[in-house]
Amino acid sequence: MKNLLSLAVIAAAALFLAGCTSGSKYVIEGSGDQLVDGHWMYVSDGVDWSMLDSALIENGSFRIEGADMGSGVAMLYMGASSAPSGLYQMSEMIFLEPGTVSLEYIPDYEMYFAHGTPMNDLYYELSFGDAGDYEDPLDIIRANHNVLGLTLLQGMLAMSSKPEIEAVLAEFPESMKAHPLYLQLEEMLEPIKADLGMPYWDIEGKDVKDNAVRLSDIVERDGVRYVLLDLWASWCGPCREEMPVLVEQYARFRNSGFEIYGMSFDSSPENWRSALKEFGMNWPNVITEVTGSPSTSPVWAGYGMDGIPWNYLIDASTGEIIAKNLRGEALAAELEALFAASAGAEAE
Repeated sequence: MKNLLSLAVIAAAALFLAGCTSGSKYVIEGSGDQLVDGHWMYVSDGVDWSMLDSALIENGSFRIEGADMGSGVAMLYMGASSAPSGLYQMSEMIFLEPGTVSLEYIPDYEMYFAHGTPMNDLYYELSFGDAGDYEDPLDIIRANHNVLGLTLLQGMLAMSSKPEIEAVLAEFPESMKAHPLYLQLEEMLEPIKADLGMPYWDIEGKDVKDNAVRLSDIVERDGVRYVLLDLWASWCGPCREEMPVLVEQYARFRNSGFEIYGMSFDSSPENWRSALKEFGMNWPNVITEVTGSPSTSPVWAGYGMDGIPWNYLIDASTGEIIAKNLRGEALAAELEALFAASAGAEAE
């Protein structure tokens, strides 16, 4: 598997570089019942979101031919008019490179997936194939010093730490360091103040009584061993799905020294308070001021967030972040292991 991937990587890199210098064209085509006649397919750059091309859907299919590859990574949208309106029925990421990219609808995933060119084929294989052959997911990126590698590295922000990402980014050749994706990653990493393996960064919000409560107030509280910093919002579906898990684990380990510091990015305090009551979130909860998009919040940038829900597990004895984005069974297993180890150490 590794040898096959290595060959595909070399081919992908070579074809991409050739496309940058020779002006070779790409073709994107697709068909299926999910494509609506009379609607339009748009190709926009995946970095600056500029519109690269579009085509009308006719007889359940479309075909786009272009030469402007932009950054090399793009988003494909379906919309109801020839002018992008911001309302889309589907969106898929594709890599632009010389050749024909075909979209195939996979019913089990209810999504379209791109294939037909080296980078799109490799991305599909890494997403749904046997990528587990790599002991470290970052090794995949080390073998892909191209647009695909930069895209994968950006996706690793939710799992890896700032120091790890910076180290892998520094390994890219000079020829890639002026690429828009490389520069975008540098911009995303620069404001991060706390991440996995680093000390937590103290933040503050207002509780339901409008009192200021800092994260350090909870971390430094007597008897607290581990604190989960939970960043969420009441309008976030995945956040709401995770709340029963947090309620269960809080009830299970609270008396053993587990605490949660929840910070909401709600623009509506009423919706936030309603969610607290609905789910019975009886741990320290605060709301931070949001004007516009939550991604403009200093907390969002300082903790290197790429979306919500987002969380960090903090060892209160050291202040170090020891885990990142634990959800569901993964959170339960981590807490069980930590408190079992603590109990064993105390018994000795």
